[in-house]
Amino acid sequence: MTGLIKAMSGDVKFILKNISKYIDQTLLKYESSLREYIDFVNKSEKYDFRSIVVPSTVVGHVAPISKLPVVGVVGFPFGYHPAEAKIKEIDAVANGGGKEVDVVINLIYLKEGLYDEVRKEIKSLVSYAHDLGLAIKIIVETSILTIDEIIKIAEIVASEKADFIKTNTGFGPRGVCLEDIILIKRAVRGKIKIKAAGGVRTALDAACLLIHGADVIGTSRGIKIVEEAEKILDLNITI
Repeated sequence: MTGLIKAMSGDVKFILKNISKYIDQTLLKYESSLREYIDFVNKSEKYDFRSIVVPSTVVGHVAPISKLPVVGVVGFPFGYHPAEAKIKEIDAVANGGGKEVDVVINLIYLKEGLYDEVRKEIKSLVSYAHDLGLAIKIIVETSILTIDEIIKIAEIVASEKADFIKTNTGFGPRGVCLEDIILIKRAVRGKIKIKAAGGVRTALDAACLLIHGADVIGTSRGIKIVEEAEKILDLNITI
C-alpha cells in the first residue's frame, strides 16, 4: 500500500478527494428486505454519491425518500428477458421516480454473434428510455466476452447513443478489469461514457479504473471506499 501511495500522481489525489462523486452506490441483494434497502439509502445519503442503484421494484419505495438520484436495474442480472419485458421494467423505474436505468442486453444473442438482433434491442431500449427522460446504461458483462466481442459490442452501444456502457453485473465469473476499460475506451472513442462495475473493492482500484477511462464506478462498497480514500489522503504524502 505504501509503495502505491508514494507513486500517486496529482490526478489520483484529485480523484480520491472527490471519489464519492464518481460512485453509483449499489445494493442488489435479493435476500435484503425493503427495510434494509431503506436503511441503505439513509446511510448512503451522508455521502455525496453520484446515485443510488437498486432493483427496479425497489425504486418506487426509495426514490421518494432519497436525496440522491435513484437508478433501477433492468433485465438483471442475465439479460435474457424479452425486450418487451425490459420496456415494461423501464416503465416501472420511471413511474417509481427513477432517473436512470442500467439494462442488461441479451447476452445469449451476443455470444451467438447475432449482432443485428443485439443492435435492434439496444436501439429500442435507448429510444424508449430517452423518450421517458431517463439516462440509460447498457450492461454488456465483459466477464463472459472475448476481446473481439468486447470491442464489437462497445462499438454498437456507442453507435446507438446510449449514455453509458457498463462493464459488468457483479454476478458473472469475474468483475471488471483494467483491460476491459482500455478496450472499451478505444472502441467508443469518447462517444459515450463508461461505467466500471463488478468487484471494485478499494479506493485505489476505483482510482486506477477512473484514471484509465472509466467515468463512473459501480460498487456496493461505496462508503468503505470513501472512508479508505480519506485515510490515504490523511497520510499527506508529498509527491
